[in-house]
This record gives sequence, structure tokens and C-alpha cells, in this order.
Amino acid sequence: MRPKHSVAACPICGGGLCGIRICGLDRGGAEHRLARYGYDGIHGLVVCDECDAIWLEPDVNSEHQYPSVVDARCPLCDEPLWGPQSRWAEAGDVKKLRWESAVDTSLETIDGEGAA
Repeated sequence: MRPKHSVAACPICGGGLCGIRICGLDRGGAEHRLARYGYDGIHGLVVCDECDAIWLEPDVNSEHQYPSVVDARCPLCDEPLWGPQSRWAEAGDVKKLRWESAVDTSLETIDGEGAA
């Protein structure tokens, strides 16, 4: 599934979309890890849907990082990047993060499957 709300085409691989991803949705059993990293709830990331490059803010000109290929984890809470507590952001999530101005509406998709 492709991201619904993206900030840019990926400047690293050139083939993916840098979509806004929400993590921390289901904290069952993860509270101690969240507290250790200073996060107590939902947080946002920008993730390329092709190469998995991650940005901690909606600016792909800032520093990026890569998760482990064998065990991709969120760099903020250490939970699985593609686990049940994580998903591509909905419009309401983007608004809560206050990242609306970073979204490139020409890259938005309908139900994560195609260009709007």
C-alpha cells in the first residue's frame, strides 16, 4: 500500500514517495520502551515507500536514516516500523502533527492505491 499523504518524491532512491507514517497507535506492552525514548503516544515519521529511508520531520532535506533490513524499527519508540501500532497517516493524523503545510497534494493517493 502506498502512502496517502506524502511530502516529496524520495531524493535518495528517486523511485519512492516520502509518506507520512504514524507510529505509537497500539501501545500494548510497549509503554516502557516509549517512556525510555521520551515518547508517550502517537508520533510521526516520513518514510520512503521504496527504500525505507526515514526522516524524523517533514523535511527530506534534513538528515535521514535507514532501519535494519531484517528488523525495521521506529527510531523514536523502537517498535516495529511495519507493526500493528504503525500505519500510513490519515488526514486527521497529519493535522494533529501540524504537518499539513509539508504535504505535496499532487502526490496524494486515494486509499493508498493511486494518484488522486
